Amino acid sequence: MIRPKTLAIRGTLTAVAVFQMSCGDSSGPGNGPATIAANSPTNLSGAPGVDVVELPSVVVRNQSGEPVAGARVVFSVETGGGSVTGGNATTDAAGVATVGGWTLGPTIGTNTMVARIGNLPSVTFTAVSTDPCGFAPAHAVGSTTNGQLTLQDCQLSDGTFADFYSVSVPTAGTYIFNQNADHFDTYLALLNSSGAVIGLNDDVGTDTTHSSIKAILPAGNFILAANSYWPGATGAYSIASLASSAHITGCEDAFVVRGITTSQSLQSTDCTLNGIFGDEYVIVLNANQPLTVSMTSADVDSYLEIHAAADLTILASNDDADGTTKNASVTFTPTTTDFYVITARTNTPGAVGAYSLTIQ
Repeated sequence: MIRPKTLAIRGTLTAVAVFQMSCGDSSGPGNGPATIAANSPTNLSGAPGVDVVELPSVVVRNQSGEPVAGARVVFSVETGGGSVTGGNATTDAAGVATVGGWTLGPTIGTNTMVARIGNLPSVTFTAVSTDPCGFAPAHAVGSTTNGQLTLQDCQLSDGTFADFYSVSVPTAGTYIFNQNADHFDTYLALLNSSGAVIGLNDDVGTDTTHSSIKAILPAGNFILAANSYWPGATGAYSIASLASSAHITGCEDAFVVRGITTSQSLQSTDCTLNGIFGDEYVIVLNANQPLTVSMTSADVDSYLEIHAAADLTILASNDDADGTTKNASVTFTPTTTDFYVITARTNTPGAVGAYSLTIQ
């Protein structure tokens, strides 16, 4: 369901590492640590007061270049005022040691962490913390990203906290974005690359901890905002996404934008009024900017309607685009900026079949 709301996108520690020689081949001369090098990127970024996403790790090798297992590596924060967990790490069979966690300092700026083993040259990791309202790490379509709303996150004008993720949509099509949490009422937003709202969702049915947005999008860059409905809510959450080939059905909200053409079908599982099947598409329109919608079909007599999301009064409709086809086309200029609903249907009860919808 849509529940629109205002979305105003807005010590040094030094340690000396000691290493353990495992029994067997590491006990002889030359089998101990001879080099330490970065195993993960050394330049990171994040928001103040939050954990870095990619944990720093190093690889330790002996004089022959072979990995050393069982060596003790110490990770310590040097600058920025952050903190570390699991700073005393042991290399695995591949010679790799990974820090347990690195929380950046509470202010915007540069943070550094150093990995040391004995008297070998150390490895430095640098993380630049930026404005949390302008920080948007990448979320790949088809993956799951775990996050946490904290008091250090971007705080919106309604008092809620939000994390932002950049999403690159590879090809035009239908995409589903989900947010799940255990301890707060989730609220998910999809924005274009300029920060304008495309779609919003609070609850999926009666499940307040699950939000979901289905959107038909062109290829391009977008932003996901993982948010809560209630001000001040914090806690762990996950966001997940996937591409979908399923047609719109069952009175679901499918968010759309200008510049898309989608192949759909009227089905017996669609929204039904007086025996007539239809699909509903939700779009944000700006005042005084004309919208043109076209529906073409060789199977059904196309019919289009447009109304405001909060009002069922029909503002524009069309049955036949011209006198030679059963296609429909409608141009509508809104007087207010708001969510609007485009209904693609037919005037014939029980009619089903494929159609194409274009929004410009």
